[in-house]
Amino acid sequence: GGRGGRGGGAAASEADAPPPPPNGSGGGSAAPPAGDGGSAAPTPSPLQNLGISYKRQHNGPRFRRFEGTVQDLFEATIQAGLADRMFRLLVMKPLQTEKLEGLEVKSLSGGELQRVAIVICLGTPAQVYLIDEPSAGLDCEQRITVAQVIKRWVVSHSGKTAFVIEHDFVMASAMSDRIVVYTGQPGIECTATTPVGLVEGFNTFLEMLNVTFRRDPENLRPRINKRNSAMDRQQKANGQFYLFDLVDED
Repeated sequence: GGRGGRGGGAAASEADAPPPPPNGSGGGSAAPPAGDGGSAAPTPSPLQNLGISYKRQHNGPRFRRFEGTVQDLFEATIQAGLADRMFRLLVMKPLQTEKLEGLEVKSLSGGELQRVAIVICLGTPAQVYLIDEPSAGLDCEQRITVAQVIKRWVVSHSGKTAFVIEHDFVMASAMSDRIVVYTGQPGIECTATTPVGLVEGFNTFLEMLNVTFRRDPENLRPRINKRNSAMDRQQKANGQFYLFDLVDED
């Protein structure tokens, strides 16, 4: 979904989902280091008291204040996760964190920090996981892996709920069960719709933008149809602004 323009969408992977938190609810992740406390354990987020684990959109400035290695950061934030064999198997192994654990946190690249932030978010016990742009800084294969990890750990294994803000359509469609579409004026007011199915949510959002997508038959990635092209007109006439199945080009 999008942040700006006429509206936006939030992907949600759910199992017995509670209502979303009120608009404007704030707080920080239980993971990122706070203040100038060096290698001291990060201050828990107020959201954690509400049963919420939150991964912020931007992690770099906060994490790079931590004096120590990735392993030190994990031990300071997610000891329960480190002791959980299934967490290591379903989250840490596919995200290849063992290659990062000996590195200084302040030396990590943006993509490496993103993987660390996702691991800490998912390793924080919660009823609801708020995950803002998990695709940022990751390559295509890593994005698919992260989508699978989030859905497998939060929904399939833990039976919890994840609300994910995401711009990558491949990642959003891979991890989502339902979509929340937002309408309104950016920075002024917005209205969140009732969660709807994947097809309805994507079509509603793209219809607002007057854009149609098809899937590339070779790499399966979404492609924007040229405005007023034959494919664009056909999909709009059929009410299919996003095609989830492969398009036969013959």
